[in-house]
Parts: sequence; structure tokens; C-alpha cells
Amino acid sequence: MNKIIIALLAISELSLGAKRLLQVHPIMPNIPMIPMIPQIPTHMGPPANMNYNTPCSQTACPPGSCACSSYPTIPCPPINVDNPGNGWSAEFNAAGTCYGAQININYGAQGMTQNLPAINVNAPNALYNARITFTNKQTRETPKVTDINCRSGLCAGATFEFIGMDYGDIKCDEYLGCGAGCNVIQHGISVSCDQVSTT
Repeated sequence: MNKIIIALLAISELSLGAKRLLQVHPIMPNIPMIPMIPQIPTHMGPPANMNYNTPCSQTACPPGSCACSSYPTIPCPPINVDNPGNGWSAEFNAAGTCYGAQININYGAQGMTQNLPAINVNAPNALYNARITFTNKQTRETPKVTDINCRSGLCAGATFEFIGMDYGDIKCDEYLGCGAGCNVIQHGISVSCDQVSTT
């Protein structure tokens, strides 16, 4: 009987020792750690106004202009402005600053923008061979570009296209006009800026 009790105590001691070993050095499966990456919002409100103040020539288009030096050999990548709010405007203040650019101003279905006050062209050839397309998909409002200011022929070569939107005044010089090759497209119909301009 003593032998049985001693054998049971020995087995009990061995099993407790094994448990202690497992507690000291537990066997962990090899699971890769996934770092926690904070989510950063990609959109923090309406886009800022456009202000292009860097001149561009056919030989040099520095950063800060929206022109691409490869035009017309390689088309420019589009510049997209999504859901600008009421009061948003664009200024083109340097010669050739957006030569050959494609600028898309897009209003999504849930928007409530009513007007875009002004597109101001303040330098020669700032929008030469450029196209600005205004696209409205809002269901509640039809936004209107209040003024496009071309002054004395400064919109030469520019195209303004309105899809589901309206425009107010295209302001140009009474004698010099908007600029050669300036066009407005609305409802699929293209007309010269000079035909629809006001002074």
C-alpha cells in the first residue's frame, strides 16, 4: 500500500512540475503582429480656391503651374475639383499658367451648391488650349457660374463647358473681345465666347 501511495505522490509531483513549466514558458503560436494605423480623413471640407500665379512658357513649366510641358504631344492629366462650396473661385494670374490643362469642376448628387462667383483670367494665354468643364449631378440645385472675367482677350484658346449647369456673364472687352478661339459649350452646342459675352 505504501508503494501505491508513493507512486501516486510521485505522479502528482510530476504533473505539477509540468504545469509550472508551462506557466513559466508558455508555448505561443507564431501569429504576425498587425500594427495599428490611425485612419486619417481624406477630405476635410470644401476645396480651397484655385490660385495659379506661376508663369509657364513653351520651354519651361515649373511646379506651381497647372500647365504640362508635354502638351500637345502627351495630354495633360486632369485636375479635378470636387464639390466646391458656395463662394469658391478660381484665379489664373500668370501668363500660360494653365496652358493645355483639363480642369474638371464636379458637383456630386448630394451637394447643395448654388453659385460659383467667379473665374478670373488675369494674364495672357493663362488658359490657352485649356478646357474647364463644369459638371453638375446635384439633385436639389443647379449651380451657376456667376462671372467668367476674360477682360481684354485674356481667354484666348480657352474652352468652358457646362454640363447640367448654367453661367451668368462672360465679361470681355467691348472692342478686343474675349480672345481668339475662346468657346463656350452648353447643351452640346459650342459658340464663341464673344457671341455670349457682356461688357
